[in-house]
Formats: sequence, structure tokens, C-alpha cells
Amino acid sequence: MRARERHALEGALRDHYRAGEAVGAAPRALVEAVARELARPVRPGPLEVVAAQVRRIGAAAWVLHGALVLVVAVLALSGAPVDSAVGAVGAALALASLTEVTRSRSSGMVELEAACAVNAQAVACARALVLGCADALALLALALVSAGGSGAWTVLAQALAPYLAAFGAGLLAARRVASADATMAAVVAAVGVCAACVALRGLCPAAFAPASALAWWLAAALALAFATLEARSWLRAAESAFADAPLGAASL
Repeated sequence: MRARERHALEGALRDHYRAGEAVGAAPRALVEAVARELARPVRPGPLEVVAAQVRRIGAAAWVLHGALVLVVAVLALSGAPVDSAVGAVGAALALASLTEVTRSRSSGMVELEAACAVNAQAVACARALVLGCADALALLALALVSAGGSGAWTVLAQALAPYLAAFGAGLLAARRVASADATMAAVVAAVGVCAACVALRGLCPAAFAPASALAWWLAAALALAFATLEARSWLRAAESAFADAPLGAASL
């Protein structure tokens, strides 16, 4: 029941009982309010689910997204070379999103959400959609501020491949561990991809040369396939409240 309808009903009930009438507007208003509630669809529409998850995503995820883009923009405007760090930044963006997508499982709310009209699968899908769109904008901004012209496409691929790899690896790790450790496992996997990007830069600087753009786009395509498969597996597992996942120590 909406707040306006509730206030109107409370006012009608108050007036009814103050007047001491046997029959008045309040009982009729109560019956009408109940009828309106029963007439509403049990499951909200997709847009309502997505809008609700936008409000429920924690502020820390948005702050981390903004901070990463801001740091790269400041470094780029100051003339510092930032193209070599875009891979690690892309993986860090995935880390920020993974903490929200896996939060329900780590907090033990998946079983409860599985019984709700908007179940755990819908929640995970909506959060991934919202954060994925934000990540796409952040990666595009990262590429634009790091390089100009055709170089932006190379930088975008160098950030996109680690982002997708980190996202898929995080979902895989979070799905394979006990529920309480899901978010931590996802974070560790994403940090591992960040570290691999840093190590690759140190061991093979030629991998970040403009001539390697085709190889990075191929890596991004493979990472996209991997992340898509893991996202599909995560949504399927969320539908059954991760019934086949490993049990935590507390439940043994």
C-alpha cells in the first residue's frame, strides 16, 4: 500500500471512530484498499526490479567506480602514462561490481530471497545489469582519457579483457566456496587478475604496444565467452539458492 493511500485510510478510520458511526467511509475505504492490493501483480515488472536494485546497491561500489575513473583522469591530465595500468583498473572495476552481485550469498540471504516474488536470481541479474552498464561507461571513459583517436580502441581492449576475466573468475570462485566466503573469494580472484596484469606489464612490456591491439581484442572475446558462461551458471545456482554449493563449516 502506498504512503498516500495509507494516510488517507488512517484519516478515514480516525474520523469514523471519533464520530462513532456504525457504518461510514472507513470500512468502505478499507475494503477498497485491500481490493487494490489484491489486484496488483504479485511480481513487479523488470523495470521496477532494476530500479529497486539501483537504490539498494551500496554506496561503496559507486564510490570505488568514481574514484577509479577520477584517479585515471587526473593522471592522464597531468601527463603521466596511464595506458600500462588500464588492465589493473579494469579488473578493479570488476571487483567493485562483484562485491554487490555476490553480497546476498555472503550474507546468507539467498535462501530467503529465493522464496520472495523477486527472487535471488532476479536480484543478481538486476544488479549485474545496473553495474555492468556503469562499468561499460567507466571503461569507455577510461579509454578516452588514456588515449585519443585510434589508440583509444587499443586501451579499451586492454581494459575490457581483464575486466571480463576478473568478473568471470570472481563468479566462479564465489560459486565454488561456502556461502559466507563468497564475496571474499570473488575479491581474491579479481585481485589475482589485477596482479597478473601488473606482472605482465613488468615481464612483457611489448604486450601493451599499439601493435598488440588485435591480440587484446581476441583476448576480450574469449574473456566475454568465459564471463557469460559463469554469469549463466551463477544465475542458475541463485535460482535454487545454491543448493549444490559447498556447505559452510557452521552447517556441518
